[in-house]
Amino acid sequence: MKLLLYYIALLILIVLVTGFLLSTGSGQGMSMNQVITVCSFLILYTVGMSFVGEMKAEDERDLAHKFTASRAGIIAGTIILSIGILVQLFTHHLDYWLLAGLIGINVTKIVSLIYLNYRK
Repeated sequence: MKLLLYYIALLILIVLVTGFLLSTGSGQGMSMNQVITVCSFLILYTVGMSFVGEMKAEDERDLAHKFTASRAGIIAGTIILSIGILVQLFTHHLDYWLLAGLIGINVTKIVSLIYLNYRK
Protein backbone atom coordinates (compact mmCIF):
# COMPACT_ATOMS: atom_id res chain seq x y z
CA MET A 1 0.00 0.00 0.00
CA LYS A 2 2.86 2.34 0.87
CA LEU A 3 4.45 1.74 -2.54
CA LEU A 4 1.17 2.45 -4.33
CA LEU A 5 0.84 5.79 -2.52
CA TYR A 6 4.42 6.64 -3.53
CA TYR A 7 3.64 5.98 -7.20
CA ILE A 8 0.40 7.96 -7.04
CA ALA A 9 2.18 10.90 -5.40
CA LEU A 10 4.77 10.95 -8.22
CA LEU A 11 2.03 10.82 -10.86
CA ILE A 12 0.13 13.68 -9.19
CA LEU A 13 3.33 15.75 -8.99
CA ILE A 14 4.12 15.38 -12.70
CA VAL A 15 0.48 16.07 -13.66
CA LEU A 16 0.51 19.27 -11.60
CA VAL A 17 3.81 20.45 -13.12
CA THR A 18 2.58 19.64 -16.63
CA GLY A 19 -0.72 21.42 -16.00
CA PHE A 20 1.11 24.48 -14.74
CA LEU A 21 3.40 24.53 -17.76
CA LEU A 22 0.47 24.16 -20.16
CA SER A 23 -1.50 26.90 -18.39
CA THR A 24 1.30 29.45 -18.83
CA GLY A 25 0.99 29.22 -22.62
CA SER A 26 3.72 28.64 -25.13
CA GLY A 27 4.01 32.25 -26.27
CA GLN A 28 4.28 33.80 -22.83
CA GLY A 29 7.38 33.93 -20.72
CA MET A 30 7.49 32.85 -17.10
CA SER A 31 8.73 34.98 -14.25
CA MET A 32 11.89 33.95 -12.44
CA ASN A 33 9.87 32.73 -9.43
CA GLN A 34 7.79 30.48 -11.70
CA VAL A 35 10.91 29.08 -13.38
CA ILE A 36 12.54 28.34 -10.02
CA THR A 37 9.35 26.68 -8.74
CA VAL A 38 9.01 24.47 -11.82
CA CYS A 39 12.71 23.55 -11.68
CA SER A 40 12.40 22.66 -7.99
CA PHE A 41 9.40 20.41 -8.62
CA LEU A 42 11.12 18.75 -11.58
CA ILE A 43 14.22 18.08 -9.48
CA LEU A 44 12.02 16.62 -6.73
CA TYR A 45 10.24 14.47 -9.32
CA THR A 46 13.53 13.26 -10.82
CA VAL A 47 14.91 12.30 -7.42
CA GLY A 48 11.65 10.54 -6.58
CA MET A 49 11.61 8.63 -9.87
CA SER A 50 15.20 7.54 -9.39
CA PHE A 51 14.09 5.53 -6.35
CA VAL A 52 11.29 3.74 -8.20
CA GLY A 53 12.21 0.09 -8.52
CA GLU A 54 15.07 0.28 -6.03
CA MET A 55 13.40 -1.93 -3.46
CA LYS A 56 14.42 -5.55 -3.12
CA ALA A 57 12.51 -8.09 -5.16
CA GLU A 58 10.81 -10.57 -2.88
CA ASP A 59 10.34 -13.27 -5.52
CA GLU A 60 10.73 -13.98 -9.23
CA ARG A 61 7.41 -12.33 -10.03
CA ASP A 62 8.54 -9.02 -8.51
CA LEU A 63 11.79 -9.25 -10.44
CA ALA A 64 9.90 -9.93 -13.69
CA HIS A 65 7.64 -6.93 -13.04
CA LYS A 66 10.68 -4.72 -12.44
CA PHE A 67 12.30 -5.85 -15.70
CA THR A 68 9.07 -5.42 -17.66
CA ALA A 69 8.55 -1.91 -16.28
CA SER A 70 12.14 -0.95 -17.13
CA ARG A 71 11.77 -2.28 -20.66
CA ALA A 72 8.47 -0.43 -21.15
CA GLY A 73 10.08 2.79 -19.91
CA ILE A 74 13.02 2.45 -22.30
CA ILE A 75 10.72 1.72 -25.24
CA ALA A 76 8.39 4.62 -24.42
CA GLY A 77 11.30 7.05 -23.99
CA THR A 78 12.87 5.96 -27.26
CA ILE A 79 9.60 6.25 -29.18
CA ILE A 80 8.75 9.66 -27.75
CA LEU A 81 12.21 11.08 -28.44
CA SER A 82 12.24 9.59 -31.95
CA ILE A 83 8.84 11.11 -32.76
CA GLY A 84 10.02 14.45 -31.38
CA ILE A 85 13.12 14.32 -33.60
CA LEU A 86 11.05 13.40 -36.68
CA VAL A 87 8.56 16.22 -36.07
CA GLN A 88 11.35 18.72 -35.61
CA LEU A 89 13.13 17.51 -38.74
CA PHE A 90 10.00 18.23 -40.77
CA THR A 91 9.80 21.74 -39.29
CA HIS A 92 13.50 22.26 -40.19
CA HIS A 93 14.50 23.04 -36.60
CA LEU A 94 16.15 20.22 -34.63
CA ASP A 95 16.56 20.60 -30.88
CA TYR A 96 19.80 18.78 -30.13
CA TRP A 97 18.67 17.91 -26.59
CA LEU A 98 16.22 15.42 -28.07
CA LEU A 99 18.99 13.81 -30.07
CA ALA A 100 21.31 13.76 -27.05
CA GLY A 101 18.59 12.13 -24.95
CA LEU A 102 17.96 9.44 -27.56
CA ILE A 103 21.66 8.72 -27.91
CA GLY A 104 22.10 8.67 -24.11
CA ILE A 105 19.30 6.14 -23.62
CA ASN A 106 20.57 3.78 -26.29
CA VAL A 107 24.30 4.06 -25.50
CA THR A 108 23.62 3.41 -21.81
CA LYS A 109 21.54 0.35 -22.65
CA ILE A 110 24.15 -1.04 -25.05
CA VAL A 111 27.12 -0.42 -22.73
CA SER A 112 25.33 -1.94 -19.73
CA LEU A 113 24.33 -5.01 -21.76
CA ILE A 114 27.93 -5.49 -22.95
CA TYR A 115 29.24 -5.05 -19.41
CA LEU A 116 26.73 -7.45 -17.88
CA ASN A 117 27.37 -10.03 -20.62
CA TYR A 118 31.15 -10.13 -20.15
CA ARG A 119 31.26 -9.61 -16.38
CA LYS A 120 32.79 -12.53 -14.52
